[in-house]
Amino acid sequence: MKKVPPPPAAADPTETLAAIGPVARSSVVDAVSDRLRNEILAGRIPPGSRLPSERELSLALGVNRLTLRAALARLEALGLVSTRHGSGTEVVSWRERAGLEALPMVIKSLDRDEPAFLELITSFFEIRRVLVSEAVALAAERRTEEDLEAMKAVIAEQRKNLADPLAFARGDLALQRVIVRAARNVGFELILNSFTRFPDEQPDLVAELYDRREESLPFYDVLLELVRAGDGEAARQALRTAFLTMDEAWLSRHGHKSRGDGKPRAKAPGVPADSTPDDAASKAATKTKKLRLR
Repeated sequence: MKKVPPPPAAADPTETLAAIGPVARSSVVDAVSDRLRNEILAGRIPPGSRLPSERELSLALGVNRLTLRAALARLEALGLVSTRHGSGTEVVSWRERAGLEALPMVIKSLDRDEPAFLELITSFFEIRRVLVSEAVALAAERRTEEDLEAMKAVIAEQRKNLADPLAFARGDLALQRVIVRAARNVGFELILNSFTRFPDEQPDLVAELYDRREESLPFYDVLLELVRAGDGEAARQALRTAFLTMDEAWLSRHGHKSRGDGKPRAKAPGVPADSTPDDAASKAATKTKKLRLR
């Protein structure tokens, strides 16, 4: 399994200044925090680096000190820097300090051809796979009729969003929200919050992630049936297999190899080699529906 390359040695403040240029004047605090955040997350200003003085940094960025301080405060809240009176501002390890909300930011800070991009987008897929599979499993065991009606309403609305990838992505997040609430797990809701700004902040990447929207509609029906059937374990296993197939197909379509040894991954028992992403989930939904009707 490939690893994200280790961070380079801490940069000298002079080198940091050379990597930073003035920012545009619109939304200045946002622009400054975004510029510094991207440099840090991409590893161009590595952990352990001490940022230049406020005077030097504000001159390099073309902003005043109040704007710079506001931007640095945002970075500190994200767990990217640490500012101590008399000691200046130091870049800290975001892997040790930042929360899950940093993952979309890290992905955004990287170019598609950087080695770390595949590692991070695969991490995103794995988080989604675990979250949705477990949430649907718990929802199957804890849902109410009101939860099922809420799912049906969001799914019906999604049919209107097929032409717009961003609207479809927001609808997909809305469906995940309904499922997570049916699971009665506040922690899952908070994790989901970390990704709700994805469509607005990274529209190009979101459009790529939702490039097969027409295939999602039957998959949504499968999700609904899995929750309705009430068999949490069947839902959990089926969805992990389905999402794994779906994610590897996306990576292949977009020119990436799956993480691992490059060998074809075995399907789950009973899943045909030529199955589509929702075949495993559909099979489990049908089986649990029959059990429920007996």
